[in-house]
Amino acid sequence: MRVLAVSAHPDDVEFGCAGTLAKWVDEGAEVTMCIVTDGSTGTQDQELMGTNLSKLRKEESRRAADVLGVKEVVWLDYQDGYVEYTLELRKDIARVFRQYRPHRYIVMDPTPVIDDFVNHPDHRAIGQASLDVTLSAGTTPGHFPELLAEGLEPWRGLRELWIMGPGDRPHAEDITTTLDRKIEALLCHQSQVGEDAERIATWMRQRFAAVGKAAGYGAAETFQVIGQGPGFHADETEEDVDMAAPPVDPAAAPVRNQD
Repeated sequence: MRVLAVSAHPDDVEFGCAGTLAKWVDEGAEVTMCIVTDGSTGTQDQELMGTNLSKLRKEESRRAADVLGVKEVVWLDYQDGYVEYTLELRKDIARVFRQYRPHRYIVMDPTPVIDDFVNHPDHRAIGQASLDVTLSAGTTPGHFPELLAEGLEPWRGLRELWIMGPGDRPHAEDITTTLDRKIEALLCHQSQVGEDAERIATWMRQRFAAVGKAAGYGAAETFQVIGQGPGFHADETEEDVDMAAPPVDPAAAPVRNQD
């Protein structure tokens, strides 16, 4: 099982899905994280922001990935805080999608306002582009044919798309055994947690325990999980998928008489 998680900033995965990734690693999955921005503006310290912060946050992310057992961290190095939805962004994420060929694909929610939370503009742009890769750029040869010249064929072996928070979602994933690693990974981001590390750790433990309790678990993260679409092949092995065959268009299916 291969897993690809695409996030905007170096600590987004730790907040959103780190417990689940650690659990899947324990179950034998190969997990890759793709972080789209360089993390260069996530500070109030004007002397630290920029190249120095970016370098520090990459080091923090590597330590966090080691805690979780993540195989590889891929950086796209878009400027933190300046990401807009462009075709170039979609292509860059599609390149990673085709290269790592995930069976499970975790992305961010692009909704502008979630519950009482205003979603970061980088999250919105990257979340939408990541979603769109599953429908076109990652799965269809005619989208960005220059990727074919790079040796990156469309990947149509995706089985599940997982959309992570913020906010509560329909599917609760039990992270009782990996909550401690989730918190430890987040605390690797010292540039972000600073002197609030103890308070943040306490909040995380209480928050995800409460989510778990509602689902009958000791702790949980929640997701919206999608398992069908033109690029999905949930019931087939990787070897069974005909990469050259066009995806089925649900709109072309015959209309059944309901009488």
